Amino acid sequence: MTTQIEPSEISPDQSGLDTLLSDPVLCRASSSDLAHMLMHVEYRKVNKGEMLIREKEPADKVFLVESGEFRFMRQGSETEIERRKIPAISGGYLGQEAVLGADVYIMSAIASKPSTVIVIPARDILHIANNSPEIKTRFFESYANRDPATPSEIVLSQCSSDVLKDEEHFPVKATLGWIITFLGTLGIWVVASRFGLEKNTAYYVAIIASAVFMWIFNIVPAFAPPLFVVLMVILLDIVPPDVAVSGFASGSFFMLLSVFGVGAVMVVSGLTFRLSLFVLNLVPSSSFWYSVSLFFSGFLLTPVVPSQGARTAIISPFLVDLMGASEPEHKDVLGANFVNSTLGGVGLMASVFLTGKPANLIVLGLFDYQTQFAFQWLNWFFAASFTGILMLIMFFALSWLVFKNGRNFRIPRNIISKQLRVLGPISSLEWTALAAIAILVAGILLTSVHKIDIPWMSFSILTVLILFGFVGKNEIRSHIDWTTLIFVGAIIAWLPVMSQTGLDQLVADNLGWLGNYMKTSLPLFIGLLCAVIVLVRLFLPEPITVILFVTALFPLASSAGISPWIVGFIILTMAEAYIFSYQCGYFIQLKELLGSNGLDKVYDEQKIILFNILMIIGRVLAIYASIPFWRYLDII
Repeated sequence: MTTQIEPSEISPDQSGLDTLLSDPVLCRASSSDLAHMLMHVEYRKVNKGEMLIREKEPADKVFLVESGEFRFMRQGSETEIERRKIPAISGGYLGQEAVLGADVYIMSAIASKPSTVIVIPARDILHIANNSPEIKTRFFESYANRDPATPSEIVLSQCSSDVLKDEEHFPVKATLGWIITFLGTLGIWVVASRFGLEKNTAYYVAIIASAVFMWIFNIVPAFAPPLFVVLMVILLDIVPPDVAVSGFASGSFFMLLSVFGVGAVMVVSGLTFRLSLFVLNLVPSSSFWYSVSLFFSGFLLTPVVPSQGARTAIISPFLVDLMGASEPEHKDVLGANFVNSTLGGVGLMASVFLTGKPANLIVLGLFDYQTQFAFQWLNWFFAASFTGILMLIMFFALSWLVFKNGRNFRIPRNIISKQLRVLGPISSLEWTALAAIAILVAGILLTSVHKIDIPWMSFSILTVLILFGFVGKNEIRSHIDWTTLIFVGAIIAWLPVMSQTGLDQLVADNLGWLGNYMKTSLPLFIGLLCAVIVLVRLFLPEPITVILFVTALFPLASSAGISPWIVGFIILTMAEAYIFSYQCGYFIQLKELLGSNGLDKVYDEQKIILFNILMIIGRVLAIYASIPFWRYLDII
């Protein structure tokens, strides 16, 4: 058995750090990758006769031996044990199977005398090795020198026995999901046709329903259903192809692409990680303050980066580092708290700032001229501030309630200091990333001066970065979330398709009853509006929900003596709310990123769902509590 890790052994001491930095394999890695890795390594003492590695256990760690000696054991048959004894000098590795692609260790390793090792998670070593073919080659050589009798082909042949067994099982859940999707889509098409809908409208309703079923049962990747909708709309000749794919030519698509590009420079340069370390160095060392840091990292970007997806791209590396360092367990409550704090920082206050999300700007454009003039950036923020403050209070109160059972976690200050030391001074590439962000922020704030739309201004910055070699093909290939871009591009096209099929007008006509309550009882109207939006959001994406409701209700607001801003703000605030991940594009984006880092199943998503349900109630209460404030401002 391995030794228990005492508090003094949580992180490498100075000699352990020197061993890492002088190692002939790891010294070829970038300083940013090494600094990332330092947050996750452990320094372990192993007594004579103790087993460090057990054969056939999951190969999830690599061990760099600082001193000592180990003997290797491998099961040859039920009665025969093959033994080898190899001195382990400083810089030698154990458990290289994890880098070669094995799922389990091929041999056991037992200390033949007191030894010290540095324990490195396999995902960190794999990340470094994948970024450098030379490093991966050296790990192959290291393994071959340790055990020449076991070539890498044998390792790889034992990699995925468990995976292969899983693949032999009949996919009951997926099959059931496909059956329900097919039958549900067919049933909705039959019902829509019998209600007298025009042929193309009935087809489109059924196609959207099929996408929702696929999301609910999680039988395909999240970006696939919107692509399926685009394909079927074209094949069934519901609208012309240029309308079906119009989302991929929209400003929102190019703005998100551009911010992904700027974010790639921040990540590759190490700037994002440096800023994360700076924040961690400022706040107290505790799980609570780490979650607060994640929240406010997204919150502070909300007024200046007008896209939840773009903010997620910038903040998510910070989340990945924290979750990796915390060594989350299966369905970990602490991991769920970190994920929820990131999502809250990105999206909670999106409707409070005019530039918080693209939908706000769309709604502003639908106001009459007088309302547009009255609710520019500062006035919009002031009118929404009371609701925003209440939602902040609700968020932190509910976070404490839902995630209070999360374990405590802290990163020692000396680790952060060593990571900053490894990073060294700010590089020229980091200065470039800082300049790009500064120009982007200044451009957004000065839009009224230069008159350039935000998407094309951000796209100009990305183009300059590409032209001067700061964003290359490797960054475009590996650091831009293309699945999220496909999702966004395909979803944006739903609205013009709905307009051409008449589905938007059909929905608007059936929402007219809400207008009657707007005139007779505002509190009842608000409650019904919130409930209907929550229900509709189970089936439709946020932007489409917003457009449908404002189109139907804006003409009724003036006659009811209510500012269209109130109606628009309530719609924007409630449409931002969601329960399940498939309803939220940036949650899907975050899950994709966590999955690529092996962190997709280590947090308790059920806790996040519970929080989302409670937060929907919190949003409604915050809106009701704001009515006296809005009366004071004379906008009701």
